[in-house]
Amino acid sequence: MAITHTETIKGLEVLTANNDNIVRRIVVTIDSSDDSNPSKYKFTSTDTFDISTTGITTSTSGFVAYEDLTESIVKGWISADLSTSKQKGFNSSIINQMIEKEGYASTDKTIPW
Repeated sequence: MAITHTETIKGLEVLTANNDNIVRRIVVTIDSSDDSNPSKYKFTSTDTFDISTTGITTSTSGFVAYEDLTESIVKGWISADLSTSKQKGFNSSIINQMIEKEGYASTDKTIPW
């Protein structure tokens, strides 16, 4: 049994001080599932990542205009933080609890005599 995590960018917040659309915060949905039964043992949570914008302008080397951003580019900005997201551990814990409780499931049974 292995738990896999899939991250999807669900939102971007930009600075309002100007019209440059400089990204300040990234909202990510983390979908996690256990490969033993991914449709049954699954959990989703959200994580938020703040981006340092100090000194960033549209003239900064490597700056990508908002309309040219892709999910891959944005994930690249937070790849280290995303790989160690505490939400992945939380999701895994919930899924493991689901699996564990399944082992303790019981039902009333007619007495055999």
